[in-house]
Amino acid sequence: MNVKLPIVVGCIAVSAAGALAEKVGGIVIDTDRSVNCATARTIVADVTAGCKNDREKAVAIYNFVVRTVWMPHVFGHPQEMFGKRLRAIREPLKIINVYGSIGCGSQAEIFLTLLNEAGIQGRLLSPGFAHMSNEVKWDGKWHWMDVWLPCYLTDEKGRIYSYDELMADRSLITKAVKARRVSENFMFNPGPDIKGLANAKKHRPHRAGSGVLKCNYVEDLSLRPGESVTWLWDNVGKWYWPGEKYAFPAFKFSTAANCKEAFPYWEPYKKVLPGGPHPWSNVHYRYYSNAVFVAAPPLTRAGLTALGAKLRNVGFGAGGLEPRNSAAAAVEMSFRLPYVIADTEVAGDVELGEGAGVTFEYSIDGGKTWKVAKRVETTGPFKVGLGKPNSRAYPAGTTSGQYGFELRVTVRPGKTGRTVLKDLKIINVTMLNSYSRPWLEVGDNKVTVTSSSAKALAGRPLKITWKWLEDWTKPKSFTHTAGKSGATCLIKVGGTKRPKMQSISIACPAS
Repeated sequence: MNVKLPIVVGCIAVSAAGALAEKVGGIVIDTDRSVNCATARTIVADVTAGCKNDREKAVAIYNFVVRTVWMPHVFGHPQEMFGKRLRAIREPLKIINVYGSIGCGSQAEIFLTLLNEAGIQGRLLSPGFAHMSNEVKWDGKWHWMDVWLPCYLTDEKGRIYSYDELMADRSLITKAVKARRVSENFMFNPGPDIKGLANAKKHRPHRAGSGVLKCNYVEDLSLRPGESVTWLWDNVGKWYWPGEKYAFPAFKFSTAANCKEAFPYWEPYKKVLPGGPHPWSNVHYRYYSNAVFVAAPPLTRAGLTALGAKLRNVGFGAGGLEPRNSAAAAVEMSFRLPYVIADTEVAGDVELGEGAGVTFEYSIDGGKTWKVAKRVETTGPFKVGLGKPNSRAYPAGTTSGQYGFELRVTVRPGKTGRTVLKDLKIINVTMLNSYSRPWLEVGDNKVTVTSSSAKALAGRPLKITWKWLEDWTKPKSFTHTAGKSGATCLIKVGGTKRPKMQSISIACPAS
C-alpha cells in the first residue's frame, strides 16, 4: 500500500550566521494507555505498572517483548555501516524503536536488558536445539521463559518450570501443552518447536556474559520550523534491510493467533502479501512500517535560516530564491534523523533562464566529500533521488542506511532571463517499528507531550494529528496543539474493538 504524505525532518544544522537553528528537540508523545518506549526505564515503568511481585513483572516484560519485537524472514540482524564495515545491530532500544525485528539471540538480550532494569536477574540459555533462550530468577529459583518461540510452561499450581526440570522429565512438556498450561503468548509452530524442545540435547547456561546490553540509542526526535514527521502503522513501500531475501521484511511465522495476549495488538494490521516465504499462507500480521519526514522550508531568508541553512550569494525575489548576481547561489542544509533512512527524495519547481541550471549534491561523511545526484536544466517540476531503497545489498554511497546527510543546492544563473528556485521539499522515508509508537484504546486516552526544548516549544507550538479507524472501518482523527512541555489532552475513542491506528503527524510551524 502506497501512502503519500506531506511530512518532515528532525535535525541540527548551522545557519548562515553560524548559530544553531532553533528547534524543538527531544519530542516525546505518551499516553496513559500505551507504553513509552523512549528508554528502558520508561518501558519497564509502564509495562510493570500494577505488578505485585517479580513473577508478574517478568511475565509483563515477556509479553511486551513478544508483541513488540518480531522474527524477520532473514534469520540474522539488521545491519548498518560502521566505518567501512557492515555490522549487525543489537542495541535494544534501536531494535525496539527503529527495526522491530531481529533473531532469537538478540530477542533474548532485549528481554534480559529490560529484566535487569526491573531489578530481576536473568541469564542466557543454550537450550540444545540451535537456539538461544532465557531463564529468569525469582523466589530463589530459575524459570524458563522464551520470548522467541515464544513459550513458558507451568505446573498444576501455575509455577513456571525451570529448563532443568523440563529436561529431566520430558513428559512434563507434553503434559503441560496438552493441559494448556502454557504462556498466553505461546508457540507459533507448536508441532515442530515442541518436538525440538522435547528432543533437545546438551542444554546449558550460556557463559558469554550476562546478556544485559547497554542502551546507547536515544530517539531524539527534533523538528525545526517548517518541519514535520508522520509515524505510520503502514508503509510507503520503501525499506532498508541489507540481506533481505524476499520482497519485503515481514514476520517469519504465520500462526500468530496462538499468541492470545499479543494477537489483539496485531490483528487489526492483517496483510495478505503474495510472494512471501510462507508456503502455507500469505497472511502477515507484523510487517515493517515507515516514518515519513519532509522539510518544506519557505524560500525566504528567514525560512532557510530557521532551518539552519548556509547561504552563499543567495537573493530572494518575487517567487523564490535566486542568485544575487552573475555568480552561482548555493544553499547547504544538514539533516539528522532518529531512524535509519530507507530513501531520500528532493522535489520542487524551478524557472530557468537560457543556459541556467540547478545542481543537487549530497554528502554522507559530514561534508568531506560530495556526490552529484542530479543536474536540472529544464524549467518546471523536478524530482531527485538520493537513496536506493529496497536493496538486498548494502546501498553504498547513498543516503539509504544513514541517519543523516548534508544537502547542497547550487543555482547557476543563465545568460538571459531569471533563474528562480520556486519550491523545495526534502522527503526522507525511514524505517519504524510502529508497535513502539503510542497507540489509542477504546475509551478515554490521556495524551502527554514533552520536549527538552521548553523555550522553543513555547515559541512554536507543535500541531499533532492522530488518525485511526474505529472498529477497523470508521475513519477518525483528532488534532491538538502542544505549546508547553508536559501539555496534556484527552482523546476519546469509540467502538468495541481496539482501534486500528493509521498515523500520528507532528508538525513544527514555519511561522
